[in-house]
Amino acid sequence: MRVFITGAANGIGKATTEKLVENDHKVIAYDKDESSLENLPNQVQTYEGDVEDQERLQEVMRKEIFGVLINCAGVQKQGAVEDMSVEGFEEHIDINYLGTVKATKAALPMIKERNGRIINISSVAGRLTAPFLGGYSASKHAVEGFTDTLRMEMKDTDVEVVLVEPGPIKTGFNEKGRENLKEYLPETKYSKKYKKKLEKDYSGSKVSKPAQKILKAVEAKRPRARYSTPLKYTILLKLKFLIPTSIQDYVAGNR
Repeated sequence: MRVFITGAANGIGKATTEKLVENDHKVIAYDKDESSLENLPNQVQTYEGDVEDQERLQEVMRKEIFGVLINCAGVQKQGAVEDMSVEGFEEHIDINYLGTVKATKAALPMIKERNGRIINISSVAGRLTAPFLGGYSASKHAVEGFTDTLRMEMKDTDVEVVLVEPGPIKTGFNEKGRENLKEYLPETKYSKKYKKKLEKDYSGSKVSKPAQKILKAVEAKRPRARYSTPLKYTILLKLKFLIPTSIQDYVAGNR
């Protein structure tokens, strides 16, 4: 199968690209990090480009034939709503949400023609948020809503639309997002909480877990609407509607 993946050069995108190649899929990798694209397997077709640039997306997609789109490009910068600039929120929306929209719209005619599938990489933070993730969680909430809408709109076609929701993964992505907290020190009233968060060892799952889920979403004859990982977050997401919001807030605020 030929797969087009955005954000393919690092983190989950890179691990997924490698996993797809290992399983004999042809991968077209799109990422703005040109130097990291060079580190992908030799058989991967690579293109430098930003998901914010719809003209570039359309230009590249006109050159290729593929049946699966994986929207994996993303950014995370942590900070309280009071501290983060409006531009910080816009960056999350522009890349995580509108980048998904732009790539999807550019690819959709080909995906429909080939009865393919669209796999959007969201996050458990798209449904279970926490303090200082306002920009990131809001953008992933948007990805969730967009994907659910598209799935319903495609019900009369053979196009499958899938969400993959990874929890914290040790790729450097979340760690880099946390490092953004330093920008607000020492002036912020959240200094104590920021320092505590920065001093804590980062815990996360291996990147192979979401890569395996994405491979499953690519290869399944009838993929599920949602795949989440690791297991404890799958359980938490199922329990979300049974637990009072006040308890959810307490747990999230003390993680």
